[in-house]
Amino acid sequence: MYYVGVDLHKERSWFYIMDATGNKVDSKSISNNPMPLKEYFLTVPKPFTLAVEATYNSYFLIDTAQEYADKVYMADSYELKAFAKRHKKTDKIDARLIADVLRKGYLPIVTIPDERTRKIRSILRYRMNLVADRSRSIAQLKTLLDRLGEDSNGDFTTYKRLDSLNYSHLDEEYQTVICGYIKRITESIEHVSDIERFIKECASNDPDILNLITIPGLSYFSAALIKSEIIDINRFSCFEKLCAYAGLAPKVSQSADKLIHGQLSTNRRKYLQWILLEVVWQFIRKMPDKTDKYNAIAKRKSANTAKVAIARDMLKVIYHILKDKRQFYKNEEKIRSVAEPALKRGLKLRITRKLPGV
Repeated sequence: MYYVGVDLHKERSWFYIMDATGNKVDSKSISNNPMPLKEYFLTVPKPFTLAVEATYNSYFLIDTAQEYADKVYMADSYELKAFAKRHKKTDKIDARLIADVLRKGYLPIVTIPDERTRKIRSILRYRMNLVADRSRSIAQLKTLLDRLGEDSNGDFTTYKRLDSLNYSHLDEEYQTVICGYIKRITESIEHVSDIERFIKECASNDPDILNLITIPGLSYFSAALIKSEIIDINRFSCFEKLCAYAGLAPKVSQSADKLIHGQLSTNRRKYLQWILLEVVWQFIRKMPDKTDKYNAIAKRKSANTAKVAIARDMLKVIYHILKDKRQFYKNEEKIRSVAEPALKRGLKLRITRKLPGV
């Protein structure tokens, strides 16, 4: 078996090939154009496995390499730093490091999403960028109105509020700028609505997303984003691993008799963490028991700690719904608190009434 490490860049990539004993077979820089890559893969000794560091443009190389390699891996760039030398760094050294760690079996890998997941992610990120642009335009418009002493209160994402703006008495220069902001915001509102309809059409064919939207607080957008970030729930053997993956597990530092729980881990799926912390407020409002738990934790510790704690509860519900492929029922945790200990003891429970969504 031969092992290929790739240090990927925008226009060129450095390839390093070694054999099973760690000896160098080849090392060179290749253009990222499809033809040079395919020609080079034909010259690589067979069989071989390839690993490339996870970057924003790694998918095209992975798709090309899968036609020639026995197995292709995407390396976790965050954890890969632990193997790197601190005093020397070049493209060749990075490629050799990836190949060597791959050969030794220590390569930290991340799951390569399938083509459908990549498409869904693209449209979801596009929608997030549209909303960010709209929010930026609204903030700039409100700032200008405040500077001119005009009324900037209200919801500027509605046509009614935008139409109610009276700026005809202002100078021509200000009228031009305000009119431009209103036009940008209006176009963004229409575009976001179109994209959300398209997301709903795409998500309606996914049974997992249809199950997720039964959870209080989740829409088609948030459910699709959660599903696309998790990819496959069966990758996680337990909830604790999913919690760490989502960035909702605090860092733990233990030495001798000292145990410190720190901040949330920065090595996480940032979009999954973001959407859970965004929608958790609706989950809290619509679930009375979660409202009580949030208030108790917030009073004892802090509001942010309470929000993260409820987000973890929400993620646990998501975990079980995706695992069991069913809908949400309101007394989810109460029934699980009875069922899980019994199942661990090997007992079979008999539920006298049918639960909704089961």
